[in-house]
Amino acid sequence: GDSSVTKTNMLKGLVKTRTYRERSQPAARQRFGLLEKHKDYKLRARDFHKKQDALNAMREKAAFKNPDEFYFGMVHTKMKDGVHQKAQPEAHGGDELRAFKREDVGYVGAKRVSEAKKVARLKAELHGVERQQQEPQNKRTVFVDGNDVVPMVDKSKRGAAVQAAVEGDGDACDISGSSGSIGHGKRHSRTRTAQDEKLLQKRYSELEQRTKREEQLARCLQRLQGERALLGKGRRKKMKPSAGQARQFKW
Repeated sequence: GDSSVTKTNMLKGLVKTRTYRERSQPAARQRFGLLEKHKDYKLRARDFHKKQDALNAMREKAAFKNPDEFYFGMVHTKMKDGVHQKAQPEAHGGDELRAFKREDVGYVGAKRVSEAKKVARLKAELHGVERQQQEPQNKRTVFVDGNDVVPMVDKSKRGAAVQAAVEGDGDACDISGSSGSIGHGKRHSRTRTAQDEKLLQKRYSELEQRTKREEQLARCLQRLQGERALLGKGRRKKMKPSAGQARQFKW
């Protein structure tokens, strides 16, 4: 008995079942499009109720609104055909535009002067650093008791010559090279460390950036001055600019 039932269940899986087919729209209702299924209804109902909840919330907010309520945004908005619209900004006249341009020219000019001073200061500092790394070309003459002058000596023999002159050879020693004052001994060029090199590269990079900024401010100042001049009176004629130049006018 149990074996026959098991065989029957196994045969059920081998039999081909009918393919599932959903009901289509009847021919008399083809004008309404595809037949709506339950999953389609759920999406449509959920969207409908969401919109209804939003409308009810806005109605409630309007019902409890304080008529004396004020926002600064109301100054720049107005209601037209039931729709809030922002007020259009008033057009400025020629005198106001010229005043604005004059302020812009003054500001850009001040920034350009400031950048130019910083560039000049950086150049002076870096020029001093470069001179410190070079061998000085000055000369030092040590006069001692005597009538003759000792000829120029080599740097390697400078210390011995000075010592001999001081001890009373009766001569004077002319010294050239990287010597400083005699009382303070030799002055050698200081060797740069990795940190000094990094700081020096940073200063050179800053100099390059500030130079480019100063050039940009100069071009901006020239353009603003031209725009301000165009707002004035008088007939002008547009000239054909050269390559890379701003537009030019002739009054």
